Amino acid sequence: MLKNNIKKYKKIFILAGEESGDIIASELIKEVKNQIKGEYNLKFYGVTGSRMKSEGVHSVLDYSKINYLGFTDVVLNFLQLKLRLHNLIDKILNINPDVLITIDAKVFSLSLAKSLKKSNKFNEFKLIHIVPPTIWAHRPSRANKWKGVFDILVSIIPNEDKFFKKYNINTEYYGNPIFENFLNKLNELNKKNHFIEKNKTTCLILPGSRKNEIYYNLDVLLKTVIKINSSYQEKIIWLLPTLDQFKNHISNEISKYKLQDDILIVDFEKSLEKIMLSKIAISCSGTATLQLSLLAIPTIAIYKTSFLNGLIAKLLVNFDNVVLPNFIVGQKVLPFLFQGKCNSENLHKLFCVIYEDYNKYKNKFLKLSMTLKSKIINNKYGFNNLLTKKIIKFLS
Repeated sequence: MLKNNIKKYKKIFILAGEESGDIIASELIKEVKNQIKGEYNLKFYGVTGSRMKSEGVHSVLDYSKINYLGFTDVVLNFLQLKLRLHNLIDKILNINPDVLITIDAKVFSLSLAKSLKKSNKFNEFKLIHIVPPTIWAHRPSRANKWKGVFDILVSIIPNEDKFFKKYNINTEYYGNPIFENFLNKLNELNKKNHFIEKNKTTCLILPGSRKNEIYYNLDVLLKTVIKINSSYQEKIIWLLPTLDQFKNHISNEISKYKLQDDILIVDFEKSLEKIMLSKIAISCSGTATLQLSLLAIPTIAIYKTSFLNGLIAKLLVNFDNVVLPNFIVGQKVLPFLFQGKCNSENLHKLFCVIYEDYNKYKNKFLKLSMTLKSKIINNKYGFNNLLTKKIIKFLS
């Protein structure tokens, strides 16, 4: 305890770049508050989403203002992003936090950290970045740009820390907060005796969690549903998990294709019990493919983007590493269709192959699930617990 019971004021600034960053930040804040236990008068500031705000973070900007995906989006909004970056730098320097934590938003976070350190007002506060860029999938030498910028990078992907350490960048892997929480929920559901026989087959389509992903991926998924439904007499009910802000748009698109009786829009976490019982999934590549693999649901990974973004990706990206479950286990278990190959004809064929030899693919994904669980759960202490201990060291 501090002398004379006088509590020191400490300030933490957290930047979340998107929905998953908001989730990571809110859970981390809870753990920091728990471990601090009144030792400091602690104030949180940040670039936030709704979850961070509910934890009492003073918001200086909503993360939607910096959340742009792909080369063309960034170029088209470059001036706005630059202006917001400069405004944010001024605000952070005025706040003068003891610790600055950035989550995801890789390009923006790197520019922010470099600019802060160049400023003559920079007061040597500690810099932490969570979710470093997946540059092991494209142009690994770009790791050098991150050298010496942050005091520590915190990876949430197994073995990624080893990649950055090759470039002498201080990196730690404490586990994966999203999937630790996800697996805890699975364990609770597994304790319930809810696995009953179903009258109908349920499958999944996941067009992505960002506006641009939905724009490019939804159409091909709806066309694929029509082709698959026309191929089988058995009634297939399709679940489409999405975020609240996209439900109206997706519902309108479903209506255009007259698929209201075939597709149910659901919330992923609230409908986890139904999702667990699904037979096959077609999912936009990203976090969801890892969740589906942990559930042992045979999954086809897809990704469509603009012509220019797709062209750049084909030049720079190592597609063997782009699907997270495949990268983590070092095997191509999930098939992946990108851009032109991601069409309803190819998806229909691939779905039928899995559907008609289901036990074979289910067994493959059961093995994948077991391997992923052993690799993701790094230790018994948990991501938030270990990272909070590091933050408290920085604060003191």
